Amino acid sequence: MSVISLAKRPVMVSLPAQQEDTTVTSAYHSVYIKSGVYIVRNLIAADASEELLSWLNRADMLRGLNLSKVDFDLAQLSSFIAGFDNYYHYILGIFDSADDRLVGFYTIDVNRTHKTGSLTTGIGDTSERGKRTLWSTIDAILDHFYAERDIEKFTARILARNYAMLFNFKNNTRFTLEAHLKRECIAPDGKRVDLLVFASFKDTPPQIISHHALSHQEHQNDD
Repeated sequence: MSVISLAKRPVMVSLPAQQEDTTVTSAYHSVYIKSGVYIVRNLIAADASEELLSWLNRADMLRGLNLSKVDFDLAQLSSFIAGFDNYYHYILGIFDSADDRLVGFYTIDVNRTHKTGSLTTGIGDTSERGKRTLWSTIDAILDHFYAERDIEKFTARILARNYAMLFNFKNNTRFTLEAHLKRECIAPDGKRVDLLVFASFKDTPPQIISHHALSHQEHQNDD
């Protein structure tokens, strides 16, 4: 998973301050995307569940998000979800359309001044392993935000050792490897770790990614 900040209004990338837009229209208040067998929509406070809490405290999820244990109760999780305003900050659930089962999530943080978005994602339902869930939804999300939400660039910041998540980006022609940030952040065990930054652009067609360069970066030590 990408790196996530569990604050009420998480900000993934520090950019110059933007003016708060007080003219948010109803068009920005909801996201509903049908993509293959999945539906991606805004999570609301009522979507908070013990299962979602368990995902956020599972060892593999915490490692991917570079977090220590998330010490939320159900009420705090509901409040956390309600804090996303669907304009500057989004939390989107990935649902199996057959049974409306939540299987994963995206968070997106937007800088309206620069028309950029920072994307984080994770799959919580272990039965989804091997189903290429993110591959099945991420193109539709990019298309929607580029066409409907006035975004021109997306980035995803991924731990260099998070090989499971890297699989979803290194072979995806919507993204290119933009940067290798050495020792960019501190892991819960106190060690500094590398991040790889993948970028997607509204006005750039799919690219052929340099797998040799990525492979070289993947196998470098973070310490």
